[in-house]
Amino acid sequence: MFAKDKDTIGIILTAESLRLAQLKISSNEKKIADIIKKDLRSVSKEEVPNVLASLLAELKIKKPKAFSIIPSNQVTTKNIEIPSLDPEEIKSIIDLQAGRHTPYSREEILIGYISIGVFQRNYTKVLLAIIKRDVIKEQMDVFEQAGVRIEKVVFAPEAMARFYAEALQVKEEDIPVGIINIANQTADFTIEFNKTAATYRNIPYGMDHIIKEGESVQQQLADELFKSVEAYQNEDINKLPETYILTSDDAKVKELQPLLEEKLKAKIKVMPYLDLIEAPQPVMLKIVSEYNDDSFLDLIACGVSLPFMQVDLTPDEIKTKRVIEEKGREVMKLGIFSCILLVLICSIFFSKIFFQSVFFDKLKEDYIKYHKKVMVLDNMAQKTRLVKDYVNNRMTTLDIINELYMLIPDEIYLESVVVLENGNITLQGVSESMSRVFNFVSALEDSLLFKGVKTTSTSAKKDRGKDAAAFSIALRLESAPDIVEEEAPLEGEEAVQGEAASAE
Repeated sequence: MFAKDKDTIGIILTAESLRLAQLKISSNEKKIADIIKKDLRSVSKEEVPNVLASLLAELKIKKPKAFSIIPSNQVTTKNIEIPSLDPEEIKSIIDLQAGRHTPYSREEILIGYISIGVFQRNYTKVLLAIIKRDVIKEQMDVFEQAGVRIEKVVFAPEAMARFYAEALQVKEEDIPVGIINIANQTADFTIEFNKTAATYRNIPYGMDHIIKEGESVQQQLADELFKSVEAYQNEDINKLPETYILTSDDAKVKELQPLLEEKLKAKIKVMPYLDLIEAPQPVMLKIVSEYNDDSFLDLIACGVSLPFMQVDLTPDEIKTKRVIEEKGREVMKLGIFSCILLVLICSIFFSKIFFQSVFFDKLKEDYIKYHKKVMVLDNMAQKTRLVKDYVNNRMTTLDIINELYMLIPDEIYLESVVVLENGNITLQGVSESMSRVFNFVSALEDSLLFKGVKTTSTSAKKDRGKDAAAFSIALRLESAPDIVEEEAPLEGEEAVQGEAASAE
């Protein structure tokens, strides 16, 4: 319920005084940060909220989370036995029977209870804490006006019993221990069993009475304590304590030790609660000097034992209001988280779009920049290819002329040599005899540079007054692609024509 890293404020409001304790409670430490007490006997009821607010301002705490301790003299306690072990059933039985133990109706009271233990296998012993609803409501109104949010209304004897049980390191089913805490106006008598309060009684004699009236009040207090022990024994709640603890080492309290040992027929041990807590030196000095006539055990014990306390006398309507507020806060948190999640999703989505847009713009910019360079390089490559093709074509033509020169016999001369780009070659020439033509065709076929050699036409003609044979030969370069049909010479194709004179 309480945040471990925040201060906890304990408040006890009575008609006579207002007491505050600022506690630092965590898993590692339980420390008293400050203690404040304000006398309210001269303060009107209307001014009490302002006094509380000013004390909280003095502690420099804003919107504190706090617990309230019900005034001991306003509580009625009763030990009863419930024929059940089920917590829900026990709660229902107590709700039905609570009105029988007070003169008030069920609607006029608030009830809390402490489960003491099981006996006779199917009975549970409980200690009822009953208080008028108007008392709590009046206090809650004061706290609300002062801006204090009370998380829990607790029963101090339950916390005091656990506080000393932890200090004494008692175990379950150990013999009960009596605790006598003497405050300014009253004394609290509690019997601890199973680390909780087995019984409780508020006695109307305190330090103020002892200081003013002396031995007579001491004797009266001893008599009241003896009556309380007798009532505990008569109700057969549990075994009688063998040890009783006095929670202060004040000289006036120590004077009670021999009187109580004689009266209660038990060991009386002085065990100051201040020796069992951690607090700054100024706070300790304030308690033992300025507030030496009062006890702050109830505030300190409740702060330390708050998570383990069974009694919560917060009115149901306030609990319901808190639940609604808590659910409202959860809904608000859910709405805020949903909005944050939506904003994050949208931010991620739009940032992705933005970065993609920036990336694409960069790509486009790089593309334009490099495209110009590529176009320049492509233009240079085309020119290079043209020059290379031109040089290669020139070399091919020279290779053809050189090969023909090597193969042509002296009796034949060529009138024209036509070389097409697709690798087709046409030779036209004149031979002294047709046999020479056939020999020339055979030589062309054996050449590694040519393929597909065939004679396309032959005819007889007079050349220089002699009989001769005119011929036409079609062939292709070995590197030219094969074709199914012969291609006709393309008009306008570049050709290399030459005329070779026959060698004699």
